[in-house]
Amino acid sequence: MWVSVIMLGIFQTFLMVPFRIIRLLDFRNIRDFKTETIELGDTSSQTDHLKRQFQKGNWTLTFYLLDFAVQLTTYVTIGRLFLTDFYNKLLNPKVLYSFVSYPDYPIKDRFFKIPYPEVSKTVDLGFENVIYVWLTILIIRLSISMIQGLIRKKRNKEGEIEKQKSSDGMLSGKYMIVYAIILFVFFYALIRNFPVGWEFNIFTGDVAKPNKTFNTVTAIATFLTLMWFGVNDILKKGKIARELGIPKNTVSKTQLGLFKDKLTSSSLIGMGAYFITNQIPCAFELSIFTLEVISVFSPLTLDKWILRAAPKTENTETVEKEQRDVKRQFLSTI
Repeated sequence: MWVSVIMLGIFQTFLMVPFRIIRLLDFRNIRDFKTETIELGDTSSQTDHLKRQFQKGNWTLTFYLLDFAVQLTTYVTIGRLFLTDFYNKLLNPKVLYSFVSYPDYPIKDRFFKIPYPEVSKTVDLGFENVIYVWLTILIIRLSISMIQGLIRKKRNKEGEIEKQKSSDGMLSGKYMIVYAIILFVFFYALIRNFPVGWEFNIFTGDVAKPNKTFNTVTAIATFLTLMWFGVNDILKKGKIARELGIPKNTVSKTQLGLFKDKLTSSSLIGMGAYFITNQIPCAFELSIFTLEVISVFSPLTLDKWILRAAPKTENTETVEKEQRDVKRQFLSTI
């Protein structure tokens, strides 16, 4: 039973692969259409624009609607399936398609089994080693700062760059302190509890019942998945902004604002996922968790294969539009 639930998540992924391919190969047109709509400002103008594009048979809008309809149908179908208590009660044969075989009751293998690694033994390497690691981190960070300072002095030939030097230094100093504290705490915990033994355990639960532990896992996975894709997008925009010559402190402030927004939205969605799925059988979560795992590895597998087969040339107009979008977003904070 539980293997069938995982396979359902995999089947849903295969169903969405064609849309993923189109998104990657035609992402510039999709992005331009989105930007063009957002630039109209008020809702009424955007609605009129979408109506006109729909009447013209705009390919991007048609793709958006089709993609949305398919995703909505698949998620609602899976949700409706797992919210039906067919685990304990006989399922009405009328709700099944003719080509779907009727389940054999009682349903077997309702307990999923997911292996996971766990630290079985730790040792305390002593506070002395903590000090050594802290000093190493500090020396490396100071060396990087000195090299960056030398490079900045060499490139600093314009007055505009010189004006930003003070604020850049303050902002970099704040980041350096935050990063240092995080690294110091992490390595303190690691060295005082250094893992020397590992073992595999089995996480299990009944797919017919809510599972608070699995609810927590899927909520955290949802949060991390959204943050993973959001941070990559923020870093990409920051790289383009720096290439356009936007002041470093402006880039840093804008990226920090985007990161805060992404952190807030991801946290709200993660908490919403926890409280909603806490009321339903965890079969739904097992299927969604399968989708999340696949989506995390997608940029490293499927996306690479698609982009490798895609044309390497870039349209100058689309590149300019992307740069204009980044300029508008980053310079609006000044």
